[in-house]
Amino acid sequence: MTDTPTLLVRHGEVDAAHKGTFYGGAEVPLSAEGARASLILAEQLAARRPAPQVVVSSPLSRARAVGEPLALALGLELWIEPGLIELDRGRWTHLHHDQVEAAEPGAIARYLADPDAGAAPGGETESVFCARVWTALDAVIARAAGRPTVIVSHGHVIRATLRRLRAWDAVRSLQEFVPYHAVVQTTLRPDGSGQLHGQPESILPEALRRAR
Repeated sequence: MTDTPTLLVRHGEVDAAHKGTFYGGAEVPLSAEGARASLILAEQLAARRPAPQVVVSSPLSRARAVGEPLALALGLELWIEPGLIELDRGRWTHLHHDQVEAAEPGAIARYLADPDAGAAPGGETESVFCARVWTALDAVIARAAGRPTVIVSHGHVIRATLRRLRAWDAVRSLQEFVPYHAVVQTTLRPDGSGQLHGQPESILPEALRRAR
């Protein structure tokens, strides 16, 4: 079965108004620094050797802010994959954590203890989300067929991928910290197996990191 070297990349820092909120699969803008750092990251990824031959992005603009300039620099067509969009937070979308807690005391703790039973009302459960992400990843890797690939998506998408590679349960996967502009080196196969070659770490200079 073909091994595909794959970089999993998280988008940049979002605007301050959305920090601490459950924005999930909604469109939210990057901060000015997040937008600037996205271009720098795209330049760094384009300079890697061997050069990426496949560039895939979530449809959300914060992911495309890396994927579009990267594909352009490499002369590639950007592959938009809807299955890699961030977790749907349902009725919690755009609410600050404090607002959710005030309206539903203990709701966040219940979610962290059981991401399926405690999922946001009207949102995706962890099981449904992971099934969607894994199906999309398998399709991407099958089509990439061994060519060096970059996938730009979201923190929860990367956690779901690491969960499968590490055989974690849902609770453990939520504990994994994925900073803005994290780059994770993996080797993936179309059957969902693969190898993880490092932890999620930003490759940008410290001055451009806004991981909190």
